Amino acid sequence: MDAIRILLTRCAALFRKQKLDADLDDELSSHIEFAVEENLRCGMNVKDARTAALRTFGGVTQTRESYRTQRGLPFIETLGRDLRFALRQLRKSPGFTLTAVLTLAIGIGGVSAVYSVVEAVLLRRLPFDRPDQLVRLYEGVEHQFDQADLPAPDVIRFARDNQAFTQVAGFLQTEFEVSGAGKPFQAKAERITASLLPLLGAQPMLGRGFTQGEDEDSAPVALISYAVWRERFLSNPKVIGATIDLDRRPYTVIGVMPRSFEFPLDAGRLSHRDMWVPMSFTADEKQDETDNFQYGAIARLKPGVTLMQAQGDVGRMVTSIEAAIPPQDGIHLTSNVQSMQEETVHGARPLLNALLASAALILLIACANLANLQLVRAAGRRREFGVRAALGAARRTILRQLFTESLLLAAIGGALGVALAVALVHPAAATLPDSLPRLNEIAVRWPVLFLAMGLTGVTGVLCGWAPALAGIKPDAMQSLREGSHGAGHGRSQNRTRTTLATMEIALAMLLLVACGLLLRSFQKMLATDPGFEPQHVLTASLTLPEHDYPTQQKVDAFYQELLRQVTGIPQVRSAGAASNIPVIGINSDRNFVPEGYAPQNGRAWLSVSNYFVLGDYFRAMRIPLLEGRYFTAVDDQPNAPLVAIISQSTARQHWPGVDAIGHRFRMGGNPRSTRPLITVVGVVGDVRQGARDQAVYPQMYEPFQQSQRQFEAQVQQALGVRNSLHLVLNTVGDPLALRATLEKTVHQLDPRLAVAEMYSMKEVVAATETSRRFNTGILTAFAGIALALALLGIYGVLAYSVTERAREIAIRMALGATRKQVLLTTLRNALALAGVGIAIGLIASAALTRFLSSLLYGVRPLDGGAIAGAALVLAVCAAGAGLIPARRAASIDPMRALRTE
Repeated sequence: MDAIRILLTRCAALFRKQKLDADLDDELSSHIEFAVEENLRCGMNVKDARTAALRTFGGVTQTRESYRTQRGLPFIETLGRDLRFALRQLRKSPGFTLTAVLTLAIGIGGVSAVYSVVEAVLLRRLPFDRPDQLVRLYEGVEHQFDQADLPAPDVIRFARDNQAFTQVAGFLQTEFEVSGAGKPFQAKAERITASLLPLLGAQPMLGRGFTQGEDEDSAPVALISYAVWRERFLSNPKVIGATIDLDRRPYTVIGVMPRSFEFPLDAGRLSHRDMWVPMSFTADEKQDETDNFQYGAIARLKPGVTLMQAQGDVGRMVTSIEAAIPPQDGIHLTSNVQSMQEETVHGARPLLNALLASAALILLIACANLANLQLVRAAGRRREFGVRAALGAARRTILRQLFTESLLLAAIGGALGVALAVALVHPAAATLPDSLPRLNEIAVRWPVLFLAMGLTGVTGVLCGWAPALAGIKPDAMQSLREGSHGAGHGRSQNRTRTTLATMEIALAMLLLVACGLLLRSFQKMLATDPGFEPQHVLTASLTLPEHDYPTQQKVDAFYQELLRQVTGIPQVRSAGAASNIPVIGINSDRNFVPEGYAPQNGRAWLSVSNYFVLGDYFRAMRIPLLEGRYFTAVDDQPNAPLVAIISQSTARQHWPGVDAIGHRFRMGGNPRSTRPLITVVGVVGDVRQGARDQAVYPQMYEPFQQSQRQFEAQVQQALGVRNSLHLVLNTVGDPLALRATLEKTVHQLDPRLAVAEMYSMKEVVAATETSRRFNTGILTAFAGIALALALLGIYGVLAYSVTERAREIAIRMALGATRKQVLLTTLRNALALAGVGIAIGLIASAALTRFLSSLLYGVRPLDGGAIAGAALVLAVCAAGAGLIPARRAASIDPMRALRTE
């Protein structure tokens, strides 16, 4: 209790200093006056009496300071004095202060902003209950694909037969035409089993979730997203029980999901799904064992069960599934269980790690730059340090005050950096590529603020260490004699400044090489032929509601009539449609067996990316015909022979060295199948199914009208009606100018049909480039900042060197050195400094650029062009940074400089 009382008394004394000082002065004066009176009574005169009293009392100032130490908190008071002194010093040098603060703000702000993204995407736990227990379940087929989702029967089997999970849930992406909630629109939806929301620990903010009975009985109920509730129902809390039409079938809204809910956690921005409906597996889906790997599955591990044990359990179930498949089919199933956390973020990890490393390099360069600035400033304050040392200031006091200045600078820079991060993080998040998940959660949160505070402290110490040591080394008399421009002490400081500048150049070189590699990759991607001409092409997506278009014949008739009317529009040169279009990356994978095919490497079948096309699709997309012919109207006849067009890579892989025209195959993976043979009638150029930096996959095209004739009746029933197509219109002028005309034409045939995703193909292609464009742009910006800071370091070293060596340069010029020689000598120093930094940066690049491999396309991590370009840019800029100090050195007047010295 005494200790607490003393602490509280000392704290209170901090706020009563004036009164306590006045009381102390009164008490000291009374003691001295009492002693003076005693001396006067002893016969001394007034002067001798006061002198003797003061001699007997001791040092008044020392007594006063001792009392102040005992009554208050010396550390706080000393810190306050040092802070006030540091503020006065910084106000005297506004140019230095502004440069230092902005340099640190850029470094700390950049790291904080990038870490905000990293923390939200990579480090933050998934927004579900106990997310560490959540896993994704996958299957694969040996020699065909390593990892895919599950067939519907396996989702049911895993939920029923597992021993490692408390719950298993399935989900499947779908789309609906939505009416009854304002203007009809095409909604992205998810079919989910009733167990999914309880498994995730998620609850609707309004209403309730699905019941098991609703899932099993195909109940027409739906959960809507927060965005749909807000935009379509105007945040009406009475939406529960409202009816909406999904594909023109009435559904009842039973719940509204919270704003933060997002599932699946795909890459991109909220909200990916507009609504969720019961999975309600159909009888056909429950029998579709091996041909439809498209149903996602997640599970929650039982307490104490590891990922390895879960993998073994899933492998056991997959083995039992494979046992039911005839061995002659050559199907060997594989399985994989992945942490849902890792599954969500693994694709974003390389990019974000590269960004965080780049931001950290910027901060290191900023620290080196600030340390260099403070070294120069400390050298300019040598006389001040000498005077203070001569007056009795302890070296530890000078050291403490220099560290206080450095920490104060870092604190101001850190505060501005955090403000910069807060200002930039939301606009920056809007520019991030859709390849990143959980973008809606990016914000400057407490972990980011703790990081910023830690960086501020570390930066203040690191940047203040060398200047502080330099400030206490000089001898007081030597400092007073030399003033602020002496050279006797400067060799060690010059080496320190040169080392720091060299480090800046090396780090800038590393970032410039990374920037060059990404620029070269982006250039290579843009130069890659996508296999079609995106100019003057308009695309749109249509899905015909099954309620009004129950048969394939009605669907075919609608699309044929639509293409006939669209082709008649004057601005349309050609029009077609396809089940998928290039570069969007959503293409079905189909198995086929060529006639006479002998299994190779255990594979009883081959696979291609399959498209069903309608109308003049190839001419509309400008896909070149290499051999044979395009489809004609004859191929659309009900009794016409089954035909196909294949891509060049398909012909090379499956019919190497021979003409593929006329060869035949059967769809499916069964070599003993009796399905009708399909004849190859044409070969077209390869088309990129994903972004231009992704590999080409073999492709096959079939007429839309024969999509079901190639299968037996049971499979046709399982496949259902193909009612979704992408329209493509090749136009004379700007394709976007025809959007209203296209929508009007569609609504003339069906007024309620939603026309979705109307874009020009140039926009579609550009959307696939956003990730690489962002990567290149952000690293280019980082490299530019690093280059600017490194050049500032070169300039600072050379400028101070010229100032410090003014006398030497004057003597050289007085002895005959020309101004040109002085200019070239200074420039050589700049290039020598840059050369050493470039060499170190090259060594670092050789070791570190391999970590960028996943971000590169068409170039090696040690690409000669990128390295040479980075070195050339840095050398030229270094020469430019050294030109100003070089010209200043060449302009020195020898007589004036020597007279001044």
